[in-house]
Amino acid sequence: GINAEYGKQWYQRRVRGVLNYYTNYYYKSNLRMATEARAVALPVRKVIIHPVVLFNIVDNYERRHDNNKRVIGSLLGRYDKGVVIVTESFAVPHQETEEEVSMDMEYAMRIGELQKKVNTNMYTVGWYSSGIVINEYSSLIHAFYKCQCPTPVHLTIDTVMKDQKMKINTHITLPIGVKNGTEGCIFTPVPYSIHGAEAEQVSLKFFQQLRGAKKTPNFNDQEQIITSCDDMISQINIVLTHIKKGVSG
Repeated sequence: GINAEYGKQWYQRRVRGVLNYYTNYYYKSNLRMATEARAVALPVRKVIIHPVVLFNIVDNYERRHDNNKRVIGSLLGRYDKGVVIVTESFAVPHQETEEEVSMDMEYAMRIGELQKKVNTNMYTVGWYSSGIVINEYSSLIHAFYKCQCPTPVHLTIDTVMKDQKMKINTHITLPIGVKNGTEGCIFTPVPYSIHGAEAEQVSLKFFQQLRGAKKTPNFNDQEQIITSCDDMISQINIVLTHIKKGVSG
């Protein structure tokens, strides 16, 4: 009882100390990027998720170690007038038990820096975890990501797919507590939508066609080009129909 509670409090203080260390390191080595991110937008009204992010999370979950009940990783994207657009993600090694949690924070920062070099308009905008449960360890992990972006988004995805549905939630945190006293945060849901580029839409339609299929068909490049052209012609016809209606009054 008492020893267990003391050990838990000691561990949480230790984790916060490590987070503070990496916070200082991050701001010293990445001050320009942090300043740019803060200058874009602080409030988050909505989250737009690209389909490739969901595929990455599911793939990470399927490849996880048998001892890991869930997987976590960083979300990459950009801010646009209160809207967070999540375009990429990558897994972050971590270990989690009922007594403690640990994650490779240096790995998360290094990979984030490399992604920034590849695309200067891409920032770390939050993190994800498989499963829909938010616990006390989620708060500790979220505190680390607050060091990297002004308002990190926490994306949870039900990879177990209860009731044959993949439940998705997006959250941000709001501070709670008493000034100069006990402080904490609460996870608050924010609306989201899934939106992909044209190439992603073609892939999604292909996977939808395979729903319930016992055997995966083999499509060559020519068939894929024909399918894409048919979709494009269909979209053009829709646009022409609207134009004709507008001209005719």
